[in-house]
Amino acid sequence: MRIFTIFLVFIVNSVLSQEAFAEKTGDFTELRKLRKILEQDENQLDLAKIKLTVDKLIDPSINVDLEMNKINRMTADIQSMLKPDANAMEKMLAIKKYIYTSGQWNNYQAYHYDFDDPLGTKIANKLLPNYLKNKKGNCITMPFLFIILGDKLGINVTASTAPLHVFVKFTDSDGKTYSLETTSGANFARDEWYREQMPMTNQAINNGVYLQKLSKKATVAVIITVLAEHYFKEQEYKKSWAISDLSLKYYSKYVNAMLRNGSAFYRMLEASFIRKYPNPNDIPMNQRELFHFLSNGNRYWFAKAEGLGWREPDKNQKEKYLETVKRDSIKGGK
Repeated sequence: MRIFTIFLVFIVNSVLSQEAFAEKTGDFTELRKLRKILEQDENQLDLAKIKLTVDKLIDPSINVDLEMNKINRMTADIQSMLKPDANAMEKMLAIKKYIYTSGQWNNYQAYHYDFDDPLGTKIANKLLPNYLKNKKGNCITMPFLFIILGDKLGINVTASTAPLHVFVKFTDSDGKTYSLETTSGANFARDEWYREQMPMTNQAINNGVYLQKLSKKATVAVIITVLAEHYFKEQEYKKSWAISDLSLKYYSKYVNAMLRNGSAFYRMLEASFIRKYPNPNDIPMNQRELFHFLSNGNRYWFAKAEGLGWREPDKNQKEKYLETVKRDSIKGGK
């Protein structure tokens, strides 16, 4: 969602700072809550509670305490499958068995990929309680359940990203890090496989955009973007921008947040100016400062993403991605 060419000739350097614009958006309750969470020390972050808290901001009917009890029971069940001195690899494999292998521990109903909504286009399908209930997941709920359980069991698991995708980075007791593809049974995956299936430029890899082991706070930055997506779909573009901007504070190379920022600026520009003033010269003088800021913001965020090596996937790449995930999901479930 980029600015129309006719408007580009009208853009000059904006004197409206990002901080000033932030003041114009207002400081809202949800943003303050997320900011407070991210200001904690990393060792205080409870990923389960954070994910459920974010999900409740989208669906107020979610009972965080009830869902936390479910997570704690799952953790206890996995713990009971382990010997007392189990190492990180053994714990990781127990989580994998608990989630993906049908057995008494999951009422003989293994968790599996949601073929009806593989990309989680419906926000409700990206909420953890719904995944726990129907056991059908996507590349948001599946990696985060795995990460949450691993975090509860004290192993080193974080998120990592690829174009249109989130997966898990697991580090064993010897310090070796593995990629786990949770849409495919949490099987081990090579970085080369991701590059083959989800095209990404050498520039993006060299700049650390994709396939990185994220910090715990950067993992939270990925978690909260579902709220930014929710606000965007609700046409609350200022809130969407504010949440994405917070994500970028803790995960500065998070391309998805940059693209959402650029799109949010465009939507605000479209609503306030493009629809009202087909000729940019008709924009009132007292509104031009905001116009310049939104125009520049739209261009800036897309240019920044492209400067890091992001390229917009074409239709064939998106279709290939879906086919790959579906195929490997079926394979991983065997």
